[in-house]
Amino acid sequence: DPEGAMQVKRFEPEWLAGTSAGEVMFQADYHLKELSMGEYEQPVVGMKSCLDYTSSDGLDQEWSAREWFVVRKAEVHISQDAVLVPYLKMGVEAREQLLTAAGLEDAPLTRPDHPLVK
Repeated sequence: DPEGAMQVKRFEPEWLAGTSAGEVMFQADYHLKELSMGEYEQPVVGMKSCLDYTSSDGLDQEWSAREWFVVRKAEVHISQDAVLVPYLKMGVEAREQLLTAAGLEDAPLTRPDHPLVK
């Protein structure tokens, strides 16, 4: 619903809700969105927010998108001295959203020149 709440606290998989790991991931995800929207100075020199790309590329049209962290690989390793060591590979996914009769829906493929992709 484009007129309704744009943010929902959602956990995937659902069992992450109420856990410390789920809350840390939620806070990291929220900060990712703040950085991408230019709320804070970028942590890497030369890095731009998607809004910086929008203005520098002369894109004056409205657009909508969403982004989120994904776990690519999660393992627990055991060191030589029997210590459990978490091993995690993460990524960020982004989807352009299109306004349809049913509301905002993910585009089948996000354009490579979309500000959120850059």
